[in-house]
Amino acid sequence: MSTTPKQRCKYWDKCYRKNEEHLEQFLHPQSHRDDNQKTRGSATSSSKVAKNSSEKPEQSQKSPGFIKKNSESVPNSRNTPSATSLPSKSVFPSTSKSKVVTGKTRLHAKSVTNSCGSGEDTKSSGKRNQLSDMDASTSASAARKRQRTRSTIKHDRYYFTKVVGHPDKFSENIALSFRDVLSLDGKLTTTWQFTFMVDLDWLLEEYPDNAAEGPILLFLGDKQAKEVQDRIMRQKTTCQPKKYSRIVVVPVSLPLTYGTHHTKLMVLQSEGGVRVVVHTANLVQSDWTVKTQGVWVSPLCPAMSEHDSPAGGSDFKSYLLKYLEAYKTSATDQLVRILSKYDMSGVTQVKLVGSVPGLHTNRLFGLYRLEQLLSRYVDHSRVRPGWRVVTNCSSIGSLGSDSADWLDHFVSVLQAGNSSETSRPALFQLVFPTVDMIRNSLEGYCGGGSVPYQLKTHSRQPWLRAHMCNWDCKDYGRSRVVPHIKTYTRLAPDMKSVAWFLLTSANLSKAAWGQKLSDGRLRVRSYELGVLFVGPEPLKVYNKETDSGMLVPYSLPPRPYGKADKPWIADVAYSQLDTHGNKWPIDLVGENFDID
Repeated sequence: MSTTPKQRCKYWDKCYRKNEEHLEQFLHPQSHRDDNQKTRGSATSSSKVAKNSSEKPEQSQKSPGFIKKNSESVPNSRNTPSATSLPSKSVFPSTSKSKVVTGKTRLHAKSVTNSCGSGEDTKSSGKRNQLSDMDASTSASAARKRQRTRSTIKHDRYYFTKVVGHPDKFSENIALSFRDVLSLDGKLTTTWQFTFMVDLDWLLEEYPDNAAEGPILLFLGDKQAKEVQDRIMRQKTTCQPKKYSRIVVVPVSLPLTYGTHHTKLMVLQSEGGVRVVVHTANLVQSDWTVKTQGVWVSPLCPAMSEHDSPAGGSDFKSYLLKYLEAYKTSATDQLVRILSKYDMSGVTQVKLVGSVPGLHTNRLFGLYRLEQLLSRYVDHSRVRPGWRVVTNCSSIGSLGSDSADWLDHFVSVLQAGNSSETSRPALFQLVFPTVDMIRNSLEGYCGGGSVPYQLKTHSRQPWLRAHMCNWDCKDYGRSRVVPHIKTYTRLAPDMKSVAWFLLTSANLSKAAWGQKLSDGRLRVRSYELGVLFVGPEPLKVYNKETDSGMLVPYSLPPRPYGKADKPWIADVAYSQLDTHGNKWPIDLVGENFDID
């Protein structure tokens, strides 16, 4: 080992690099080096290191031990091992020492909230801001990979998000990282990010160097937006006045109680055009590096010439503009004006399905929009009654005391009003993680914070368990990667094709899809957005050999719960130790809030 004094790694305890050359060349916390060099393969040991760390999260507000806020949450834990304290081949980026995150849960880390950065002195801070040699040595390789991604990306299907440390065979051709998406088209001039929850520091670090100066407009629910704005103002008055200068926070009004701004949408403007990205991940590290998520990327849409039609010849564009107009903010109005100047006629692979809060009589949003599209584009002569309706989600709302209250109508819509099925409802299956799946996941119980199904909700709808199926994803190596993806589909009996497939931010809830009232209006509470894949013929399920078809994120056929299987419920205590030696709950802080 070299005796030359080492520079301090600019990421310090947040460093996720496992390269031995990097570990030897740059200084890290001792726990990081111990776990990466001495305790390979021992998640339990790394958990103990994390427990003994000198950095303890501040708890400005103590909860009874559970977070019940909105439709997604991430626990804050002193006991949860971070990415830097796991063996180099492990797969678990940190959530326990994350920077402040807005959304269901705010994570409080002493090294962030008590100083402007990692708590280092001025001299160390200067070193921290230098580019590491490891970054330089890997940039060429990363650029080559992104070039291959750019040239091979397909728009008639979605992609998984990459899982850190996953073998390439589980990501090749079917997975994208956040930086992959941002790096598709060179220099980004402006980006618009719609999300529910954000980690500002992680977001800024992930933006590629060639997009370092472009503004980022960040659309959040009004409460989350205020948290972000307050934090930016605090930092501007202390030691980092320029760090967040490129962030423009846009509050989104939520007129109905229990509603959320849950849409996951990117609009990426570059010198060559714009791309639209619809996905399921929050703008936080764990969502993009250790969860099962879905990402759809549009083709690059060029600017229109003077002679082009203003509509750009695209139903996709027309609906996107209507959806954005519904926000009724000056920022979205400006975005509509900008997008109206781009040709989206090449975006023919998907239909958009959005939800907007309000009482709707038109067919533009929520369940009414999905019903309209399925009725119009599904060839019912090719879909027999034996085709089942299957969904998977990360949260479940209050659906009623029996299926007749809401679910039966929902399933009938997903059957697209097929007259041959009116007296024979389709088999409905709900793929949802069990307690055992969460406990044995890569994150352990910590991953269950993003699956916030609640006991009081489940206790009111015990009938739903009969529809539940286990989450596993053996074909793509994600059986232990907590699912945050939301999908809905109509699956053929032979498991080889689907009538249609929907990737969306919308969980299984009335708030997301809407509830039909007695006067025929649809009451929707939340903002959601998804992409519907549908064609004149059923879509083939993904084939690895030909790299074609639609990814179905769970193993087929879906496996119903056995007698011993229990759905994961986030506000129940579990004493059996997880993969990191923890029980549940794990030192959570936050506010109690019910979405439904």
